[in-house]
Amino acid sequence: MATEVLMPKMGLTMTEGTIEEWKKKEGDAVQAGDILFSVATDKLTNDVEADTTGTLLKILFGEGETVECKTVIAWIGAQGEAVLGAPAASAAPSAAAVPAAPAVSSEAPQATAQTAERTPGGFVLATPYARKLAKEKGYDLSRISATGPKGTVVARDVESFAAGPKTSPMAAKLAAELGVDLSGLDADGRVMKADVLAAAGKAVAETRNVPVGVQGSNDEAPKKVDPLRRSIAANMTVSWLTSPRVTYTHPVDATAMKELRAKLKDGLKERGIKLTYNHILMKVAAKALTEFPDINSSFADNMLTHHTHVNIGLAVAKGTGLIVPNVKSAEAKSLAEIAQETEGLIAATRDGKLSMEDMTGGTFTISSLGPYGITNFSPIINQPELAILGVCDMVDTPVVRDGEIVIRPMMNLCLTADHRVVDGVMASKFLQRLCELLENPYMLLV
Repeated sequence: MATEVLMPKMGLTMTEGTIEEWKKKEGDAVQAGDILFSVATDKLTNDVEADTTGTLLKILFGEGETVECKTVIAWIGAQGEAVLGAPAASAAPSAAAVPAAPAVSSEAPQATAQTAERTPGGFVLATPYARKLAKEKGYDLSRISATGPKGTVVARDVESFAAGPKTSPMAAKLAAELGVDLSGLDADGRVMKADVLAAAGKAVAETRNVPVGVQGSNDEAPKKVDPLRRSIAANMTVSWLTSPRVTYTHPVDATAMKELRAKLKDGLKERGIKLTYNHILMKVAAKALTEFPDINSSFADNMLTHHTHVNIGLAVAKGTGLIVPNVKSAEAKSLAEIAQETEGLIAATRDGKLSMEDMTGGTFTISSLGPYGITNFSPIINQPELAILGVCDMVDTPVVRDGEIVIRPMMNLCLTADHRVVDGVMASKFLQRLCELLENPYMLLV
């Protein structure tokens, strides 16, 4: 008997995935454990192994298509075995809703054709109740697919259209907040968060008489970016629209931090642990955040949620994008444990082996651009967090100490905070405490 291949659910927050690449094609032999396809979510791309041995009989969704979790996307079975040609999940509701199955089957193609031939605002064959529902909800009947006899739009078609079966929950929520009409979106398949944000941006540009999508004679043809970049674009837009942010910059003398690393790195290296400045910053930030619970929080619907643990994320470059895995309960871990866990997460990020749990639940993020010579920048908050710390380059700088000019490795820390909760005084005190701990790391023992 043929076995279903399902879109996997890789983590509690994953609702759908995009098929990035099929590693096997129809008719290929498959062994249990073979890489069958790769799936991209809005956070990562993972390879998916086959659970059974047989022949890949049928692929129901091609590369680039976005599919809900637990949906059948392919079949594996014995060579020549007959399987369904379309996902059972999409066929079952129609069959259950209409008692006369053969009649529905014979009318479905005609209904599809009539729907395709409709013109916006033109006459549509529909039941009186369906017309009433559509008028109440402000829907154009010509946009609603018909499942009734001879291509008639019936009430369930309007209700289905109203429920937005092809719109992700986040896209629906965002559309309501930004005033975007989902019925007018021309999206590839399911309407996603990025489609809503693009439509909102286009509307703003049109009100300002700004040309949208204009190509010059020397431009290449536009191409759709990968899921990771689409996710980054959508998340950054949401953050920009959500948080009234202010960036505060504070210089810190990194002398003590450098000495701490120099004294510990060789001993930790013998234990197979690589110690970096980022690990020290994560440890110090975890300590400071326990003293400023309002910063280690999230804010929604005028409700402030203090998080029990400090889960610190570190922005990691992957290809042309960024992934932010986080170390859970960093406040309760030693510097060695933070270093070991962080390096493991970085390796998993670059190898494409991160789990969804590794990237969810973060309460604070650190973004380091010091290795690139950056001395000041304004990082964007990683929603739903309330702050993010930007770490800059260490630069040997002449400073005054005890009335004398000396050269010290100075480094700027740039804290972007959500001003809805974190006002200037709180942000300044937090940065001041960070610098105090970095310049006097022995205070971590107090």
